[in-house]
Amino acid sequence: MGDLRVLLKHKLPDYMVPSIFMALEALPLSPNGKIDWRALPATSGLKPDLETGFSAPSDELELKLTRIWENILNVRPIGVDENFFELGGHSLLAVHLFAQIEKSFGKNLPLATLFQAPTVKQLARVLRDEGWQAAWSSLVMIQPGGARTPFFCIHAAGGNVLEYHDLARLVGRDHPFYGLQAKGLHGKSDPHTSIKEMAAHYIKEMREIQPAGPYLLGGRSSGGTIAFEMSCQLEAMGEKVGLLALLDTYPAGYFKLLPGAATFRQRAARRAKKWESHITNLRGLSARAKVRYALTKLHYAPAKAKHKIYRRAYKLYKKFGKPLPPVLQNIEEINFAAVKDYEPQVYSGDVTLFLASDLTSDYDLHDGWRELVKGRIESHEISGNHINIIKEPHVCELAERLGVCIRGIT
Repeated sequence: MGDLRVLLKHKLPDYMVPSIFMALEALPLSPNGKIDWRALPATSGLKPDLETGFSAPSDELELKLTRIWENILNVRPIGVDENFFELGGHSLLAVHLFAQIEKSFGKNLPLATLFQAPTVKQLARVLRDEGWQAAWSSLVMIQPGGARTPFFCIHAAGGNVLEYHDLARLVGRDHPFYGLQAKGLHGKSDPHTSIKEMAAHYIKEMREIQPAGPYLLGGRSSGGTIAFEMSCQLEAMGEKVGLLALLDTYPAGYFKLLPGAATFRQRAARRAKKWESHITNLRGLSARAKVRYALTKLHYAPAKAKHKIYRRAYKLYKKFGKPLPPVLQNIEEINFAAVKDYEPQVYSGDVTLFLASDLTSDYDLHDGWRELVKGRIESHEISGNHINIIKEPHVCELAERLGVCIRGIT
């Protein structure tokens, strides 16, 4: 396959050259004639066809790290100079990797370390340095290089930005791509507790890289909410936002701007509209599909109850000026509470929405954004759901459309 790789390198950008090649007699097709992605043979356990020569571990530390990588990535053998992401690594595997590193070596490293030390050899160097401490920064360079205006992508509720690795790679090497991760992830500083605080902090760090606009901003889910608030604050500073890309983001708090939003009648009207949306979604579904729809809704009920309990407990501690106990010091829950408490303002600029095709409920999504945005709202539907639109294979479509928007401005 080496000759094929060389040929493709002459025809395609580096990021489009596959790391694994598998010969098939024919591509599996679905009944409607499209490629059936689920029927494709799994590549887990296969060694990517990489150009880097194999280098064996040189000491016990590199050997232990190599064994951890092989178990996590399910790839053998792994050389100490091979890149975690090129071996098939992604954000979820990185979480497992760093949990195992903490268990084995007693070092709690930020996930973003993987961007600066993506090989066994580099990560071993970090661990060898007894006095090493990551200089904390919310700004993480995910993809350097390129002369175009950088794109800044804000973390979702979990606070990490590793999930944007594939998106950055597929948007193109000529687009510098930065992530903004949540303060407090490393456990050595207090996290921000409001969307406005997060936005102000991220603007400060972003302007160290790009002092003046136009700025290109985006974020998935609650990250889009923070990017929206950043755009409002930048607008108030007289700065221009060239692109505000919201990746399946709900218009948080829009109803607080409606007349009488705090009244019982307004809350009742929103609830009635929500149930009306569910009834509309159920119409025309088969009995089995209706059950599946109901089970999907019930699946999220425990998490919603947990968020409500945390938010009420958090408010009590905040009201009495007490520090949060360890059980409540959870970045994800703090971010969920921040979104719930967010009071937005109207943004006069344009917004580009990238919405998952598998929406669980969109009864007020478009109406909500029309209340918050005075400018033009451009909408793109991306195949997938709220979680997997930034994962293969859906991230390819998202990256293509986002790249077009970025290139149209830069």
